[in-house]
Amino acid sequence: MDFDLNHLRAFMVVARKGNISEAARELGATQPNLGRQMTALSRQVGIELFIRHSRGIDLTRQGKEFLDLCQNIVGRLAQGTDIIREKDAEPQGSFNFVTGLGLTESILENIGLFSERFPKLSFTCTSNFNIYQLIINSYQLHIGEADATVLPEVIFDADFIQRPLIDTVMRVYASPHYLQSYSMPKTLEDLQSHRIILYQGEKQEVLNKQIINESTKNLLRPFIKLLSGPAMRIALINGAGIGCYAYNKEIMDKGLLVDVFPDMPDNIISYYYTYHKRLEGSPKIEVFYEFLKEISKVWERPGKEAVPSKSL
Repeated sequence: MDFDLNHLRAFMVVARKGNISEAARELGATQPNLGRQMTALSRQVGIELFIRHSRGIDLTRQGKEFLDLCQNIVGRLAQGTDIIREKDAEPQGSFNFVTGLGLTESILENIGLFSERFPKLSFTCTSNFNIYQLIINSYQLHIGEADATVLPEVIFDADFIQRPLIDTVMRVYASPHYLQSYSMPKTLEDLQSHRIILYQGEKQEVLNKQIINESTKNLLRPFIKLLSGPAMRIALINGAGIGCYAYNKEIMDKGLLVDVFPDMPDNIISYYYTYHKRLEGSPKIEVFYEFLKEISKVWERPGKEAVPSKSL
């Protein structure tokens, strides 16, 4: 069965817009012509792709499955074409990166330097603030919607390549302003009289382990529950309470946070630069990995006794 690639791309736009007129405007096509393309595509594949209603159109169940297939085909074709074009050439084209870590801010602060080094490479950063949505991130890589991501997880899938990026050091922090108001706790039990900020989600046990353990889980009640590292950083720096966050040299050098229990063992969480194997050897994958390693140095902490965590 022969497909017109332009028809597949048009179908993806129509599916995203949910309206033929809006899709036609984006594609620079006329509404009748685009409608005929969708009808012809539906007949070609033998699937009813859309359900029409007064507000526009929705995908059928089979239409949603066909959309997944189209995204996979078009995304992989675009990435594969980029790789062929880039081999033995200066990095160029677009680079799509997904992150929800504190790395987002570090990337944006240094992206000017990166663009000076590689002026032919454009950059898109999508923040997935629930960084533990492993299935979503890996799916984006698989269909070519994203080129790379950073995950606190080892993926046991031969289709993906993972390279060590940074071992973050989790500590228990509060702002100086907060500690002036609520005093410095000496033990975990003292946290009963403090505002506790916890991570929520499926990996909360690992992220909160320096505060929540067998002896404290029934004693401490959270003041706030958050989904991401960036949200935790903002809450802590603004004096919302006490919580666990990764050591950051710039934050500590500026005196924005105080290590509440300096003698407590570190909680080490390892992060991996992750991409699909079809991008192996891509110049833009390589240069961005080196860039991330460089800016990640701000998260490195002089070693103390560590308690490594299991992979998230």
